[in-house]
Amino acid sequence: MTTAATAPPSRRKNRRASVLAVVVAFAVLIALFAVGLVRRLNEHATAARVAHNSAALPALAVTPAVSEGWTRELRVPGDLVAVTQTMVYARASGYVRKWYSDIGAHVQAGDTLAELDTPDLDQQLAQARASLSQKVAALKQAQANSDYLQVTAQRQDTLARQKLVAQQDADQANAQAAVGVATVAAAKADMAAQQATVRQLEQLVAYGRVLAPFAGIVTQRLIDVGSLVNAGAAQGGALFQLQATDPLRVFIQVPQTYAPSVHVGAEARVEVRQYPGRAFSGKVGRTAGALDPTTRTLTTEIEVPNPAGELLPGMYADVRLPVAVSHRVVRIPSSAVVYDATGVHVAVVDAASTAHLVTVQPGRDNGTEVEIVDGLSGGEMVIVSPPAGLSNGTRVQATPVATGDAGQEDGG
Repeated sequence: MTTAATAPPSRRKNRRASVLAVVVAFAVLIALFAVGLVRRLNEHATAARVAHNSAALPALAVTPAVSEGWTRELRVPGDLVAVTQTMVYARASGYVRKWYSDIGAHVQAGDTLAELDTPDLDQQLAQARASLSQKVAALKQAQANSDYLQVTAQRQDTLARQKLVAQQDADQANAQAAVGVATVAAAKADMAAQQATVRQLEQLVAYGRVLAPFAGIVTQRLIDVGSLVNAGAAQGGALFQLQATDPLRVFIQVPQTYAPSVHVGAEARVEVRQYPGRAFSGKVGRTAGALDPTTRTLTTEIEVPNPAGELLPGMYADVRLPVAVSHRVVRIPSSAVVYDATGVHVAVVDAASTAHLVTVQPGRDNGTEVEIVDGLSGGEMVIVSPPAGLSNGTRVQATPVATGDAGQEDGG
C-alpha cells in the first residue's frame, strides 16, 4: 500500500499547486473586497463633502429672463368715461316749479328737464314791454311833428320865392324840419333798443324751461320743487348731470416704447371685471400726438360702442392693444435689478451654479417687471432677489420659480 511518504513526486507537486491556487484566489478576493471597500468609503466621503458644501451654499430663487418678440399685446388700465358729459345749469334765476327727469332717466336732446318760476324776470319783462309801448308812442309823435315841420318848411320856401316872407323865416322852417327828421331817427333808435331789451328778457323767461342739451342719461338730480336757483355756473349750482353713454371712451397712457406703433383706427379690446371672460371691441379714436414730458407716455383715447348700455361710465377697465417695438427687450422681475455705485447689474447663475453680475441697461419698469434693453439676450437664469454683498464667482444653490406669460405686456 502506498503512503504519503512514499507517494510519487508528481502527486506531491499537484497538491502543492492546488494549495497555492486556493491561496492566490483567496488573496484576490481579499484584494477586491478591500478595493470595493475603499471606493465606497471614498464615495461616502465625497457625498458627505458635497452635502456639507451644498448646505453651506445660499439658496436663491432664480427665473429665466424672457425675451420679447417684435409684436406683443400691451395691457394698460383705464377708466370708462362718457363721450359727452356736462353739468346742466340754469340760465334764469327763480324757483323750481317742477322737475321731469330723475337719475337714470334716458332723455333726448330738447326734452324738458325742469320748469322754473321766474317772478323777477316776469316783472322786468312787463316793465320792458310797457317802456316799449312808450317808445312806440314817442316815435309816432316825433314822426307826426316831423311831417308837420316838413310841410311848414315847404310852404315857407314857396312864400320866400314869391317874396311874401323873409328868407330868414324860410331858413328857420327848414332847420326845424331837419331837427324833426333827427328826432324821428332818435326815436326809432330808442324803440329798437327797447325791442332788443324785450327780446332779451323774453329769452331769459324762456330759459325757465331747462332743456336737455343732448341725448343721454341723467346721472344726477341736484334740485327739488321749490329750490332757489341762480343763473349761471359762477353764482348758482348745477341742476342736473347728463352723460351720453354710447359710445364710451377709455383714456390710456401708452409708454414711449410703444407710442410710435399706436395709430388711429387700430383695434383694441376692453375688459371689465363685471364681465369675466368677455372682451368689448373698441378702436383708437385719437391720440395726443405728443408725449407727456413727466411720464413719457402718449395719451390715447379708445372708443367703445355701448348700444346695450352694459358698460357704465366710471368702470375700471383693462385695455389690450397690439403694439410693436423698435428693438428686442428682455423682461425680468423688478427685484432682480441691482442699483449700486458701479452701475446697474443683474445677477445670473450659470450651469455650474456660479453667480455672475452682468451690467444691463433697464427700460420701462411697471412695478413688478422691468424691461432690459441691453445686457441680456434671454434665457439666462436670473436671481429674483440678489442678496446684499453678492459678488462675481459666488457659488449658490439655485431654486427655479415659475414665470408669467411672456407674450403679454402689462403697461400698468
